[in-house]
Amino acid sequence: MLGFETTSVTVAHRHRGEDRVKIIDRDGGVVSIVADGAGGSGSGGEAADTVVREVAAFATLDRGADGWCEILNQTDLRVASGESTCVVAAWSANGIVGASVGDSEAWLIEGEKLCDLTSAQSRKPLLGSGEARPVGFSHPPSQGLLLVSTDGFSKYVRREALMRELPWIEFPVLVRKLVDLVRLPSGDLWDDVGLVACRPRRQRRSRQ
Repeated sequence: MLGFETTSVTVAHRHRGEDRVKIIDRDGGVVSIVADGAGGSGSGGEAADTVVREVAAFATLDRGADGWCEILNQTDLRVASGESTCVVAAWSANGIVGASVGDSEAWLIEGEKLCDLTSAQSRKPLLGSGEARPVGFSHPPSQGLLLVSTDGFSKYVRREALMRELPWIEFPVLVRKLVDLVRLPSGDLWDDVGLVACRPRRQRRSRQ
């Protein structure tokens, strides 16, 4: 059975953040959900909460990309107040499959290669508008590292710095260290950050 290790973080830009993350373990895999409430709507945090709750209720490993798009379409109609982005990514032995709306992103890093799984997504309209256009994605089985994040990370991180630092960061502190890569010299952030990291669990070698 393929096991995974995960870690996540949300850090607010100001006193009340509007980014949400959730990791759901399933037998044989894991589902990662990230949502970024639209600050201009006045109810961004509430919208992100609704998105995560609704998508998590359908968290399984046997759904294809079209199926995840349908879940996001249904969620679009269930957000009563505000608007939000969303990325959902389900990873199992069959690979990675999911869907997204907005400018939150999912990156798969394999060695020195970074693959943007959400490169074809529609940035607007957002969930809660009633007009969202989810775009699905899929990727074959991998031994890489999956990063699912809001734009507070993906928009501001320098990819060359990310790829340079990743090999030297221990997994348990990975997301905290990655947030540091997008801090201003003052220590402040440009925006709220929501970030999930996931990878297949490394097998320990037994001593002879």
